Amino acid sequence: MGPRTVRIARDEILTPPEFAGREGTNDPASRIGGAALELYRDGTATRLGYCYQQIPLSVMPPFQFDTEPAALLYFINLTAGLMDGDAHLIDVVARAGTRALVTGQSATRVHPASHGFATQQWTVRVEDDACLVVLPGPTIPFQGCRYFQRGRAELASTARLLWGDIWLAGRYDRGALSERFAFDQIVQDFAVRRGEALLYRERFSWHGPWRPAEAQWYFGGHLAAGSLLVAGPVPPDLPAARTTVRRAVLPLDTGVTCLRWCGHPTEVTSELVSTALSLAASWTCGEAAARPWFIASGELAPNHWFSPGD
Repeated sequence: MGPRTVRIARDEILTPPEFAGREGTNDPASRIGGAALELYRDGTATRLGYCYQQIPLSVMPPFQFDTEPAALLYFINLTAGLMDGDAHLIDVVARAGTRALVTGQSATRVHPASHGFATQQWTVRVEDDACLVVLPGPTIPFQGCRYFQRGRAELASTARLLWGDIWLAGRYDRGALSERFAFDQIVQDFAVRRGEALLYRERFSWHGPWRPAEAQWYFGGHLAAGSLLVAGPVPPDLPAARTTVRRAVLPLDTGVTCLRWCGHPTEVTSELVSTALSLAASWTCGEAAARPWFIASGELAPNHWFSPGD
């Protein structure tokens, strides 16, 4: 696929069976937007090739730092989050030899739905010898929201991908107004292929609001759950997780690994991000103990993605 030349339209947005009949919305505030872009290798740098962006989503061109082997590209939602009826269509092509982290500038806030649903739908293609880290979230579901996140990744034979999702309980720290697990419904559909081979597929449909027993079942009694799909080698001596979070490492017979965490939002985020950026650094620098991409970099102000863990 080459550069996009036409606007993203609602008829390009896929609707899961769970939300059939909720495709349209009469809310004038709802917006269809997104981006289609290419990352290419220029010497040792990763740069932005073609780029189409459609409000409310905006693309911040890749940051390049002398101290970092990878580029950092932000998507910025120019509104207060995903409203009822909002839909973002995102297409990223990482050309051969590129190294990049693609993420959102802040958490994804999903607002209540009166009739429709909000959605982000990603397509990622990674060429040979490219290393791409994608962190779409963290996702904060507000009370009564409906959300569909869809991801499709296509990998060349030597491409490497790290995709991390973090799901929070909602706006939980509000006393009597807490919205812990008060969403209406969340649907996730994510698949990774290498050539014709399906490496990974995950699909879930969470129906809320959750009672304490359901929150215990899905989140282990915690406020956040994280999942990291690793399409690349994972060392057998992966550093142990901090004692305040629970982690599972699930190697699959397709050659990919899925890591899961549950715990406090700050700690789950730190664990997932540090693991992803450490693995990316070990792949691109050729050393297991290589300094993680961007973490504790002198080029960036501390924030929820790049601050070193406690």
